Amino acid sequence: MTCSDNLRLRSQEATSNTVITTMKKGSKVKILKLGNAETIDGISSNWVQVEVLAGAKDKDGKSIKAGTIGWCYGGYLE
Repeated sequence: MTCSDNLRLRSQEATSNTVITTMKKGSKVKILKLGNAETIDGISSNWVQVEVLAGAKDKDGKSIKAGTIGWCYGGYLE
């Protein structure tokens, strides 16, 4: 899966949880687990636990360590 926009990677599945990093648009992740369904910004989707794949960057263009695991909102993955 690919981030369709800059996307926050969080410690748990909710916007209130700690942000680990913000993945840059185009970063690739592998879905590990489906979480709760929610509607955010008019988009209905599930939270997903993901593993960051090699080559992913943060919003500032710095590399994110491959294998980093966190939660993001699936509505911004394609």
